[in-house]
Amino acid sequence: MTHHSNSLKFSLSIILGLAISSYAQVDACTETMGHTGNGTTITNNQTGSISGTPWGFEIWYDGGNNSMTYYNNGTFKAQWSGSNDFLARVGYRYGDNGPGIDHNDYHFTVDYKYTKQSQSAGYGYIGVYGWTVNPQVEYYIVDDWYSKPNTQYIGDQFGEITVDGAKYTIHAFLRQEEPSKTGTSTFLQIFSVRQTPRQCGHIDISAHFKKWEEIFTGQTETLKGSKGGGSATLKFGKVTEVMLMNEAGGNASGSVDYTYFNMSDNGTPSEIVPPKDIPRQPYNGVKAKIPGTIEAENFDEGNEGVSYAGATGSSGSDGLDYRGEDYFIDIVGCGNGACLGYTAANEWVEYTVDVLESGEYDIEAYVSNGSGSGTVELALDGKALVSLPFTGTADDWNAYESATGKASLTAGEHVLRVTIATANTNLDYVKFTLPGYTPPAEDPSAIATTLRLNAVGKTYQVFDMQGRSLGQVDVVNGSSISDALFNKFQKTGLYIVKQGSLIQKVKVSR
Repeated sequence: MTHHSNSLKFSLSIILGLAISSYAQVDACTETMGHTGNGTTITNNQTGSISGTPWGFEIWYDGGNNSMTYYNNGTFKAQWSGSNDFLARVGYRYGDNGPGIDHNDYHFTVDYKYTKQSQSAGYGYIGVYGWTVNPQVEYYIVDDWYSKPNTQYIGDQFGEITVDGAKYTIHAFLRQEEPSKTGTSTFLQIFSVRQTPRQCGHIDISAHFKKWEEIFTGQTETLKGSKGGGSATLKFGKVTEVMLMNEAGGNASGSVDYTYFNMSDNGTPSEIVPPKDIPRQPYNGVKAKIPGTIEAENFDEGNEGVSYAGATGSSGSDGLDYRGEDYFIDIVGCGNGACLGYTAANEWVEYTVDVLESGEYDIEAYVSNGSGSGTVELALDGKALVSLPFTGTADDWNAYESATGKASLTAGEHVLRVTIATANTNLDYVKFTLPGYTPPAEDPSAIATTLRLNAVGKTYQVFDMQGRSLGQVDVVNGSSISDALFNKFQKTGLYIVKQGSLIQKVKVSR
């Protein structure tokens, strides 16, 4: 994950003299550039300049058969096989161990497009990469990956930024006595990780620099690290390189081809969108009932750090489709429903629950972890409740097992926190059973009939009784909401419908 070569130093005055002026932002996803010229292929660890441009190139690897071909318009391609760590990159270089530059004097942007093939990779990042000095920092803006970034390797989250149409979470990790620009040393790594991966687009690099400088202001923090962790001073230093990068490691094999590249040190700033304030409330406004089954994906609404925390981010469209783009958490398909997935150690979610009767409950968490054994920890109103151990599902995340325990609950409204203590645990649901409990008869007044929901020409969001989205229905003239539900889903029973702030249950019978 780190650069290990003695890189060629470039004259700062030459680089600055070649700086590209501000240019109109283009859509790299639709633009055609392609490679120019015959290209230069490098097969050994090497750095250098690209003739006629302000940019340099660099290839570094540890083991395997690898190569990089760069072209005189900055585009490049690379391939690697059996490599412990492979890096190929193109961009600005200001001398590896020189004084660096003050990033506030520039505005770095890049537009890019690429295709990739990966036969195998233990880890890998694609995006913007570089180093600083005073202090020495290795930094990444991760737009895509070969293996999803995990807080075990990128560190805890320290903030976020929404820019260029997406949210990135910001992390810090401590590399301890490992290879770096200056040999073996201890240094800070900083990451911005995009919520959803992409293979083309625009990155306002300087927006991340400024956000990092705002967050990492010189305070000393305890960080996760390559040797268990330790204290470090968080600070972003003077920049020595800004490069578009491909990295893959862990006996990696694959290839990448960048067919569009345009990097500027005088680009146009992007709009930075402030975080949305999401009011804390139960999911869809409906408290979970105990006794009953709590679907893991239906945690309370609210901002990260309020209703959930520690998530490594959505790996695809599942989480966005279910919870929307404001939630940075992985939700994956499992069986006929959805589960929390790609979890980090100590990731937690909270649920506002209504305990209907006091007593000692049997508790079951339905989990999957192909990596091995672990636990799910439950707390109620901030106090530890029960630890639920599981044995693991032998490299199969589609097989689920029950983690069980007992705990006493008191009747009333509470906040239940579920902490996934072991990384890579998928969580389907948590079920609370009270032996001998008889549920009360359904209150007819709580079931919506045609009273307030018969307005025609309206669209209603529809959920099942576990809060899972079923889609939407339109009520037309002469029809009722009950009729519309039956016509749409062809099933009787109870549904939850929502229109604006109105949420009610509807009983469909035939």
